[in-house]
This record gives sequence, structure tokens and C-alpha cells, in this order.
Amino acid sequence: MKKDAVKNKIIYFASLTGMCAALIAVAYFFFLRTIKVDVMSSMQLIYTGENNAASVEAVNTMEDINQRIQAFYNTVEYTVEPDSHLYNGEVITITANYDQALAAQYHFEPVHVTKQITVSGLPDRYGSAEELDHSWIEQIKKEMTSYVMDHQEIELASEIDQNGPDPVKMETCTLEYMAFLKSDDAANADRIAGLYQVAYDDNGETKNMYYLVLVPNINDSKTIDTKNIYGERAYMSETEIDQSQFEQYIDRFFGSQYRIEPLFAEAQETEK
Repeated sequence: MKKDAVKNKIIYFASLTGMCAALIAVAYFFFLRTIKVDVMSSMQLIYTGENNAASVEAVNTMEDINQRIQAFYNTVEYTVEPDSHLYNGEVITITANYDQALAAQYHFEPVHVTKQITVSGLPDRYGSAEELDHSWIEQIKKEMTSYVMDHQEIELASEIDQNGPDPVKMETCTLEYMAFLKSDDAANADRIAGLYQVAYDDNGETKNMYYLVLVPNINDSKTIDTKNIYGERAYMSETEIDQSQFEQYIDRFFGSQYRIEPLFAEAQETEK
């Protein structure tokens, strides 16, 4: 009986010692052990602009199911030097800033707190309209026309003095003139301008108005910045209308800041 009692005590203390060791190991692994965390692992660079005139922002994209890791990464912010007037081939330095007290509390050791990256992939401007791809110009035409068609109710309601009880209705919109606006200033993006003649029915009488559409950020990325396409009514003089002086109208507004290069001269009509 005594031998069994001694044996049971040995097993008990051995089990207790094993449990204590396991608890200590768990405590050390999860709470006391210093863990290295790469604070650049979730850093993403977002570039805006073009070669020689771009800016950059570094953002934190970390999403981790571990609440402690996520809580720490929520404090991580980045600074970039330089962050503007960037060009392809330039070296920028990213520095991570974080809550040092929280890192110490969680026994985190941040690593790679600085990182150097060579800028690449920034789009270049075109030297002239001759460099623009024809199929891309056709896509821009479609987006400009879609803009006019999508905004026609607002345009007519706000821009036209309506004489009768019924709202005026667009009949056709005709792209009369299209030009590449080459900026003289690196701070201003190149654009494409389209001048439309909009025919509308005003209680049985067909009338015309002119509408200017601008597509910004024209470069060799061949993307169309549809979110920032802008349009407004074009108030042309009678002489400009009678003599179809569309290029002169564009030059009157943009000639001091842009070199005007016509893209086509034939009118292209779209029916409502």
C-alpha cells in the first residue's frame, strides 16, 4: 500500500511539474518571448502623377487575425522622403513610425524600419499629338460622348431657358472638334478637349448649344481618367459659330497655357 501511495505521489508531482512547465512554455511563447515583426511587410506605395512630377504615399495594408499583431500594426505609419516631384530611377526612403510602448508591452521587436526603393513605372507625357495611339483616341471619344449623353438632362435643364411647359429634349450631339492640349507647365497635366454641338427640341423648335468636355491626365499609361472628366457649356461668339472657328475658341481659353494640336476636323454625330 505504501509503495502504491509513493508511486501515486510521484506520478502526481511529475504531472504537476509537467503542467507547470507547459504553462511556463506557453506564457513565454505567447507573452514573454520577443517576436520580430517586419513593419514593412504591409507597406504599399501609391503613386500619383507622371514621371518628373509624381507624388507618393505609403499606406499600411495589414489585416491579421491575431488581435495583438493587428493592434500593433494599427499604430504603424510611414513617412517618405522625398515624396513629391518624383522621377523614374530616383531613390526614395520609407521610414516606419510605431507605438514603441505598445511594442514593448507585446514584446515585439520591429525590424526593417527603413527601406529604400527605386521609383519605376511612372507614366511619361507625350511629346506631341502624333504620338497618341489612334485606337486610344477613339476610346476617349466614346467616353467624352458618353459623358455628354449621361449628363444631358442636367445640362439642358440648367443651361437652357425653357419657353414652354415641357422639358427640352436632346436630339443629337455632334463632336465638332477635338484637340490635344500640350501643357507648357509640368505642374499642369496634358488634356484632350472635345467641343460638341448639342441639338435639342424646345417645344417643336430645334435649337443648338455648344458644350466643352475635357479629359485630364493624358500620358502613355493609356488610361482614361473617367472620374475626372469635366464638361461645361461653351459660350461661343456668333462669328465663331457661323465660321466654325472651333480651334480659335479652344485657343482663346487655353492658348496661354497649352499648345493646341487638333486631332481631327470632321464632325461626328451621335443621336439621342
